Amino acid sequence: MKVGLVFGGRSVEHLVSLRSARTVREGLQAAGHDVVCLYVDEGGAFADAATSSRVLDDGKPLPPRAGRPGATFSHLTNADLEVVFPIVHGTYGEDGTLQGLLEMLDLPYVGCNTASSAVAMDKLLSKRAFSSAGVPVVPWAAIDRATFSSTGLASIQSFVDSEALPLFVKPAVGGSSVGCVKVKTKEALHDAIAFALRFDTVALIERGVVAREVELAVLGMNAATMQASVPGEIVPGADFYDYADKYLKNDAKLLAPAPVDVDTLAKLQAAAIAAMGAIGGSGLARVDFFLLPDNSFYLNEINTLPGFTSVSMYPQLWALTGVPLPQLCDRLVQLAVARAEEKTITDAALRAFVADIAGQA
Repeated sequence: MKVGLVFGGRSVEHLVSLRSARTVREGLQAAGHDVVCLYVDEGGAFADAATSSRVLDDGKPLPPRAGRPGATFSHLTNADLEVVFPIVHGTYGEDGTLQGLLEMLDLPYVGCNTASSAVAMDKLLSKRAFSSAGVPVVPWAAIDRATFSSTGLASIQSFVDSEALPLFVKPAVGGSSVGCVKVKTKEALHDAIAFALRFDTVALIERGVVAREVELAVLGMNAATMQASVPGEIVPGADFYDYADKYLKNDAKLLAPAPVDVDTLAKLQAAAIAAMGAIGGSGLARVDFFLLPDNSFYLNEINTLPGFTSVSMYPQLWALTGVPLPQLCDRLVQLAVARAEEKTITDAALRAFVADIAGQA
């Protein structure tokens, strides 16, 4: 198939996206697909296919172009694509905005749809969805910027008083641990929340837990057909797995497969699939857990466009589960096409229903 590989984007994960795109291109080409590269610069503008291929080969971003980014959509619309593989991590790529554009253009695409992408990106909405589905999450409280400005900690004081230290504070929407602070004293909490609220209008305050950070990869059309991989584990090189530990240093260790007993693994896999069902997810995601010493666990978050670099957990875990990179990329493309076909059937039924009602009027 003719697959458009969209990468880059406006988020802080721009360079990670370039690295992911290289791996995805390799997998798609090995599976026999014709790959059209479409780079999105840090200002949101698309580049033509030839320029995009050069950027991917060089691994160096282009400076943002002047003018309106929407003026460059022609590079996407005129490429005569059969399916799009977006690998734009973070905001304006993983949060439903790019997915919405592809929906409007009637282009099949890999990964979660607009709604599930947006919910997964918002930690407050996703926690509510997970809780409603019976998937355990770390106890938390939330405060918005306006409330914090007018009343300080008053609205969350009962939660703060009931929790032991440390606490974690983070923006409700965001990635790469930007704005995330480990709070070790109650006196530091106010400043930590103020810092998180620089990056979003809502901050989350979560219980600090002593736990292993275990991740699973999921793959499938919907919750009924979803499969979960073997587990991987991140051993942070810092106090917690923060932005510097993820991207600037090389101290964190990745264990794959992670040592997890059979019964616990089965529970984690079921919870990962249930979490995808809770947000209406499809295609792919990496589901991150906190595994406690007694083998109970909390769901931390879902990443609907996980890293696809040569050392990223998502492709590694599937390779260890028996799905090598070319097969993985091909399956994701086929899932995207199958979902688009289902949507076409639904859209046709809706049009027929409206036409029938109009005919009876």
